[in-house]
Parts: sequence; structure tokens; C-alpha cells
Amino acid sequence: MAKPLVAWVTTRFPHGLGEQFITAEIDAWRDADARVVIVPGAMGGPARPLPEGFEVDDVLTRAWASRATLLRAAAAAMRDPALRTELADLRARGVLTRRSAVIALRAVAQARIVQAALADLAARRGTIDVAYTYWLKPHTSGAVRARDEGHVRHVISRAHGSDLYEETRPAHYNPLVRTVGAGLDCLYPISEQGCGYVQQTYGIRPERVRRGRLGTRIPSPRIEVAPGEPGEVSLLSVSSITPVKRLDLVVDAIAHVARGVEGRAVVRWRHYGSGFQQDQIERRVAEVLEPLGVRTEFMGLVPHEDLLEALAHQPVDLMLNLSSSEGVPVSIMEAQVRGIPCLATDVGATREVLGEDSPYLVPSDANAEEIGRRVLDLLEDARSAARRTAVREIVEERFDAARNFPAFVSDVLERVARP
Repeated sequence: MAKPLVAWVTTRFPHGLGEQFITAEIDAWRDADARVVIVPGAMGGPARPLPEGFEVDDVLTRAWASRATLLRAAAAAMRDPALRTELADLRARGVLTRRSAVIALRAVAQARIVQAALADLAARRGTIDVAYTYWLKPHTSGAVRARDEGHVRHVISRAHGSDLYEETRPAHYNPLVRTVGAGLDCLYPISEQGCGYVQQTYGIRPERVRRGRLGTRIPSPRIEVAPGEPGEVSLLSVSSITPVKRLDLVVDAIAHVARGVEGRAVVRWRHYGSGFQQDQIERRVAEVLEPLGVRTEFMGLVPHEDLLEALAHQPVDLMLNLSSSEGVPVSIMEAQVRGIPCLATDVGATREVLGEDSPYLVPSDANAEEIGRRVLDLLEDARSAARRTAVREIVEERFDAARNFPAFVSDVLERVARP
């Protein structure tokens, strides 16, 4: 019997440095009885190695790169019944505006491009048993359309954070999700909170929703990162430098910490990640932190394995994550499993990583002074062996890649086997 064909639609993976969490999931698919073809929307830049037997198909990359294809898709989208359905839904909910209409048109055009790409792939490789869209975007609608044409048998998708929460989207509108929800075989939000959100917000029926937690590799033997040196407060952050990550708030909170330990300790802050706001944040550092003697290092966007290596060997007291929106922050998992506590805003499903009653959760609207005071109050606890063991055990219990990803893959392939 032929192995089922899985077409895994990604943004860029295996190219570039993003979508790092796919790397841990690859191991589970490698061990599964399936043919996996990765279909990235863009290629170029460093390509991460894939296990033997995995293939990369450039059909979607070529489509996105073709101006003629994009123009044809946009023209066809204007006459597409899916656009009329989407506009009618926007009107019924009282949120139809010029901007939301343009977003809907663009989404339908994108769905048509993915539909055609999957049809092309199926014509060359045979019927696709599972179209797996890594993000809940118009790609997912395109996969459902390809299934309705007979090119795909099953459609599944994950849902994370930026693709899940409608309030974080442009015009507070997540196009096609309400209509595509009825056509999905299964949607796998990565958190319990996300499962409830898609049912309540998008009306997706419970039987089509199943939690599919991500995971991180649990180091063996255990890695126990040391706290900062005496006379030093060592802080860490890992994120893009974009408005949603609120690095300006991180800077101002660290300033309060520095004032609180002035004369007794030096504050060191190390940040991994990059983004278009970096110049702005560096100016803020020069204005606010340098006069207080804070030692700041911007490490840039580094390969994932290099980041994990750095986390394992650099003393850290506490990680900070003050995002205004999150799904389940993998960076926190990766820090905590190495014994680094994290103070984070209570947004998305962050509490599922920190623990529902954790004192390290701060309200999403907390100001810099409140956050700085909380850091100072928790520093001694964050350095304790008991706390560092506790945060590691949460990740080992809930986010073990060796358990979560095989369970997800098995669930997907069981659906394929059903008549």
C-alpha cells in the first residue's frame, strides 16, 4: 500500500531562519509512514537540512513570484462566489469597510493561488492525502478549495497566535476563517485557550477542533543554566523587534530595575532577535539605560541551534517577554526547559507555559514601573534552585517534543486511514 502523501504548506521553511519550531516537528514526520512534500511560499536564503525522503516543491514559490499569476488571481477573485460570501458575512457583522473589503479580495486571490498550486502538485505527484497548512491563513481556504475539486482528500491546519487572534490582525479581521472553518477536517490550535477562541470567535464546531501543542526538545542530560554572577542582574529577551513585542516597555522596565539595585548591582540585558524597530529601540537604550550603567547587547537574529547553545551557557537570572499578543511562546519553553524563569504578560496562552497561578505572570496592561517592581520582588526567587526546577518541569510535562509531535502526526494519519 502506498504511503499517504502529505503536502505541508509553510511560509518559507526550510528556507530562512523563521518557523524554527518546525524543526522539532520534522523528527515525528520522519518516523511516520508518510511521504512528506514541503511547499514553501518563498525560497532563498539558508536552507535547513531535511531528513532523507523529504522533498521540497517550488510550485507555490513560483506562483507568488509571478506578477502575471498574481494579476490573474486578483481579477478572478473579483468574480469569485467566495468573495461575495465573505463580503456578506462582513456586512452581516457590521464590519464591512473599504479596508476589510480589500483584505477579503486579497485573501480570495491568495486562496485561488494556493488552490492552483496544490492542483498542479497533485497532477504531478498524485492525489494529496493531507494538505497541511502550518498557519491558519488564506492558504487553508485554498487547500479546502483544492479538496473540493478532488485534488486533496483531507485538509488540516495549525493555529498559533498571529494567525489566530482576530484583534491582532489588520482591521481586526481574519479573512476567510469563518467560512473555511466549516470545510476543515480538523483545526489544531496550539493551546487549550486557542481551542476555545476559535469556537467562540469563528464558530468552528468543537468536533473539528483538537489541541495540538507544540513542543521543544528536552535536553538530556538536563541543562541547568546558572543565575547571574553576584553583584549582577542578568536579564534576557528573545523576540523580533516589532511593536507587538513591546521592546520599548522592556527598556523602561529595565530602567526601573536598574534604579532599584543602584549601588548594589549592575544590570546586564541581552536581547536575541531583530526587526524594523531596532534603531528606535537602540536610541531608547542610549537615552534611558546607558545613563544608568545598564550593559546592553543586541545579539541579532541568530540560527536557532546557535540560540539554544547560547541559552545553555550564559548565566541568566530572568527572561522577559512583554508582548501585547502571543500564541504559545516557544522562546519561553526553550528558556524554561533550561531552568531560566520568565516574567511575561498574561496574553494568549502564555499562562499554559508559565503555570496558571505563576507569580511571573503580569497583567497585559501593566506599566513599566509595575513590571520593574515585580522583577525586583522576584529576583531572589528566580535565582533559587526550586524555582528553576519548577519551570523546567512544566515544560517537560506539557511541551515535550518527543511526545507532542508524534501524537499530532498519529492523529493526522489516523484521519487519513478512515474511510
